[in-house]
Amino acid sequence: METQEVNRWGTLLEEKLQLDTFPIAMKFCESREDVPPEAVFPMEKWGKHMALCQTFSYTRMKGMTIAMGREDHWCWTPPVSFGCVDCEPGTPAFEEVCKYIGVPGLENARKFFAEFPKLPRGKYPYIVTAPLKNCSFTPDIVIIYASAAKINSLCGVVKSVVGGTFTSVFDGIDSCIYCTIPSFLKNEFRITFPDPGDRERARAGDDEMILTVPGGRLQEFMEAFERRFQRGGFSKRLFEFNLDFPHPPFYNTLFDMWGLDNYGTTWDV
Repeated sequence: METQEVNRWGTLLEEKLQLDTFPIAMKFCESREDVPPEAVFPMEKWGKHMALCQTFSYTRMKGMTIAMGREDHWCWTPPVSFGCVDCEPGTPAFEEVCKYIGVPGLENARKFFAEFPKLPRGKYPYIVTAPLKNCSFTPDIVIIYASAAKINSLCGVVKSVVGGTFTSVFDGIDSCIYCTIPSFLKNEFRITFPDPGDRERARAGDDEMILTVPGGRLQEFMEAFERRFQRGGFSKRLFEFNLDFPHPPFYNTLFDMWGLDNYGTTWDV
């Protein structure tokens, strides 16, 4: 994918969906040399740390390109899941986390945390986030914050890409991990609810959801997105209850097949 085309897609998503914040391009970097020069490291720039959800916020709300290494994180989960620290089963850190993971029973907690999404230790010491519309790199994943209604519309786009429905895993915490690593490792689409930290410290809205698009499927996703708009776009909210509302012509065809006298006005298609 050409970066110019990726940037165009970022602008297209913003404009067509009327998003309140920028879609995020995220890259996992194997070395400091892979980090684009325009990226800001929180500790180097401000002498302060950031939680990953705050990094997302700075990118999607302020339009900043942010890079993070292990010294920049202010939340424990990303350094563990991004492979920046040692928290393997049997280590003191692993046992400490299992006390607070929210799963009843120590053995259950150990099993849960052993299977928690993680990248290989030390493989990706840095991550970078930038607005999709002006990122200077090819994203490994794209993260879209939007209202439930808009995410639901995008589910229709995903359906046309994968040829059916798709699944997600839901938890009350750690949305920064669930909306990043599974899509990167498994090349899969995911929906995630912003967790309390994202809402309390990074300004995520109570009505927002997250759709993650794997970088490896971004082109086909955007091609499906553009086809959707060529056919008329997404439905708008109607502030009235219109009974016997106009519907697609095939509704009448089906009603006729079923012997139902439910003919009505149809859309122009």
